[in-house]
Amino acid sequence: MRPKSAHRNDYVPLKYARTMLSVAEAQGYDPKTLIKSLNLPQDPFDPNADPETPIDAHYYTLIYGRVMWLLQDESFGLNLQQPTPTGTFRMMCMCIIHCTTLENALRRAAEFMGFCRSITGLSPVSTKPIKRTGNGRATYTFNTTYLLEDHPSLDTDTVVHCMAIWRRFCSWLIGRHIQLHEVRLKGSEPEDPSYYEHILGCEVYYDQLENAFVLPEHYLDCPLVHTEDSLRAFLRNAPYYLMVSTDDEDTSLLAQMKRIVGNDLSRDFPSVVAMAEQLNMSVRTLRRRLKDYDTTYQEFKDNLRKEHAIRWLNQPELKINAVSALLGFDEPSAFHRSFKKWTGMTPGEYRASRKKQGKSAAPEES
Repeated sequence: MRPKSAHRNDYVPLKYARTMLSVAEAQGYDPKTLIKSLNLPQDPFDPNADPETPIDAHYYTLIYGRVMWLLQDESFGLNLQQPTPTGTFRMMCMCIIHCTTLENALRRAAEFMGFCRSITGLSPVSTKPIKRTGNGRATYTFNTTYLLEDHPSLDTDTVVHCMAIWRRFCSWLIGRHIQLHEVRLKGSEPEDPSYYEHILGCEVYYDQLENAFVLPEHYLDCPLVHTEDSLRAFLRNAPYYLMVSTDDEDTSLLAQMKRIVGNDLSRDFPSVVAMAEQLNMSVRTLRRRLKDYDTTYQEFKDNLRKEHAIRWLNQPELKINAVSALLGFDEPSAFHRSFKKWTGMTPGEYRASRKKQGKSAAPEES
């Protein structure tokens, strides 16, 4: 296996914490008192600390939540022309959660934000941010007039931060990490552009006419996989989920392939040709890269079925024949043979062994 990236996935640069605290200070709140009340492990204003020092995103979330509560503003600390009232993001989410596809959701979100802008007396913006370019790609243009251009002093850091948040939210909506082709920024290239490339996960172009994502257009056709119930759980933990990378952002080849297959294994697996097309590579390249992982496409399919089989067999309410059907086997006997090949046990023997382990681990009754 290839070594994992040296980048941490659960941090934000210290300078973002400083920005949030500066917003509170500008509104008359004492940042030192705020820091003390949050019991943070380090002082964001330590003069000896490098602004790029990574801090745990959990602590950034604590700062963000407290500042938003104090200011009653949901604008992600962007210090916009006027505050975004508490509850705005939630209402936008409720407006789009029942959309059929990501494209529908993005268009409705643009309409919602355009409406919010109009009732606050600000100039209107385009509600058509998506353009399919006809080459398997699509462009999503940020209507930055309602986010960023009202304050031209905001730097490229803030623009990129906002775009990363929005990509993570879109990825959450469809249950798949959105791998971008490229990002276009109106700002100039910084001295060290590696951080932007890291958090956006693609090549970044500067001095462009617009701030935009270029993404594979098949993401636009992906259905939304969440409900109002899962949305409520998501909102309880926001903005942490929007500030940090997750397992869904693992860009390794095997992780991307798992996301393409999804959790419904009752359907036929994509052929190796279809998988290669989804990954934007040739079949030959896919097989060569799988060889780097010391595996084959068939072994990938078997391992994925094994992972799901074990997970479902650990749910005692599911009958073994039901697990077989969930895995896409036409006959339960075929599932039994395959599972024994994978683990050395039949599904029934595996369940019995787990039950026995559970009893042995249980405390003795007095």
